[in-house]
Amino acid sequence: MRFTRVAIVTSSALVALAANGQDAAKPDASAPAPTPPAAPEATAPASESWTERFDRLWHQREDPKVMQEISALAKEQQAKQPKDYDANWRLASVLVWEADGLPDGDQKASVAKQAWEIAEKAVEARPKEVQGQYYAGTGLGLYSEGVGILTALRQGLEGKFRSYSLAALRINRDFLDGGPLVLWGRYFFKLPWPKRDVGQSIKVLTNTLVKHPTNLRAKLYLADALLADDKKAEARKQIDEIAAAPTGVDPPEDHRIKSRAAQWVKEHQKDLM
Repeated sequence: MRFTRVAIVTSSALVALAANGQDAAKPDASAPAPTPPAAPEATAPASESWTERFDRLWHQREDPKVMQEISALAKEQQAKQPKDYDANWRLASVLVWEADGLPDGDQKASVAKQAWEIAEKAVEARPKEVQGQYYAGTGLGLYSEGVGILTALRQGLEGKFRSYSLAALRINRDFLDGGPLVLWGRYFFKLPWPKRDVGQSIKVLTNTLVKHPTNLRAKLYLADALLADDKKAEARKQIDEIAAAPTGVDPPEDHRIKSRAAQWVKEHQKDLM
């Protein structure tokens, strides 16, 4: 999940004159009068809105203090305006990021469910905007990983997940460097047999990387699908590209995926031989 916004704050400077010592000589009467100092600007410095501050700090969310700040900021705004679109999708994005960093289990399911339910409020406020749909689908997907995909299917959540994911694709499939496409490609891989479709996962993710070649998460998920399809060399190629890739516009996301790719190699060394 990636945002790119920067707010610039400007300030005016005052010009002061100082004398050189207590016994300085008087100025020559024939000399031109000194130019008076410029008057200070009348306008007050610009200030960030809460959304501008959130979006600027989003790229620093690896820092626990920053993460705490943006989380508190979104929660405060959402508490003030429970139906506000901007507050709900931004709070959902924080919770999705948190859930994505947790191992499968109850805690991941709990945080992801909060993300999904809060994102649903954003969808209710503005159903034709991509952020609410995307984070509702992502939160629901992470919840499913937390409780187990089979459990989520038994709870009847597949249709809801597909609805949010397809809506995000229709609205803006290029959001967050192809985020909705990555979500959709991963969906086919994570389904259990007989619903699982590794070939479709490979197709979607491969096509995603044509337009979004720097999306490291797409590469990691594609490596999973390729290895499952016994395409070992191609899978390893994706992982090598992740390791060699420079950090992009969203450093926390890229650092997370690079770390997971390194762990992926350790876990699949025997499978790659």
